[in-house]
Amino acid sequence: MLDARIRQASGGKHTLDDVMRRAYKLYSGLQGYTEEQFRAVAEEVAGTSLKAFFSDYVDSTKELDFKPMLAFYGLRFKAPEVKKETKDPEAGWMGGSLAVQGGRVVVTSVRRNTPAYEAGLNADDEILAVNDYRVLPDKVDRFEERLRQYSPGATVSLLVARREKLTRINVRLAKKPAETWALEVDPAADEEAKQHREAWLGPDLKS
Repeated sequence: MLDARIRQASGGKHTLDDVMRRAYKLYSGLQGYTEEQFRAVAEEVAGTSLKAFFSDYVDSTKELDFKPMLAFYGLRFKAPEVKKETKDPEAGWMGGSLAVQGGRVVVTSVRRNTPAYEAGLNADDEILAVNDYRVLPDKVDRFEERLRQYSPGATVSLLVARREKLTRINVRLAKKPAETWALEVDPAADEEAKQHREAWLGPDLKS
């Protein structure tokens, strides 16, 4: 996004590559550069103040707004396809990533705004049982199969080992959200956006 902002501000004359080369020329070696110095170099190359950019996209916790960058290149996000309805009951979804490590089913990551996150499940937690049924440590699929027995809205009790201490965590399962997003060429983009895109990615993408 910083690269797009620099291209936009400089009329396509400069990119983030120029910032990195400039920073390397000024600060390579044992000295290195501070955050403030890097921002100053970025503004020098862009030829304009980037204070608002860094404030919104680096210093704050705002959601990243990709629309201005994508519009500059004539791109847009393609929304996930809606799944076709089936007769099979929908399975509950907990969120988070799991893996088998050393014969244990371990939580490797927990994303925000997921049932696992809201319930307080943490990375490195070992899942031992679901509703008092043992989770076999041979495959993560066994745990997911167990969860598929419960519908969205159901609450399951997880027996978890955390730093060698056993604890129970109740997770209210939800409906799994659509997750597959893609970038596509915006058919409404003008010729200037196409030129920006070609300068960035090379030959034009097919829509």
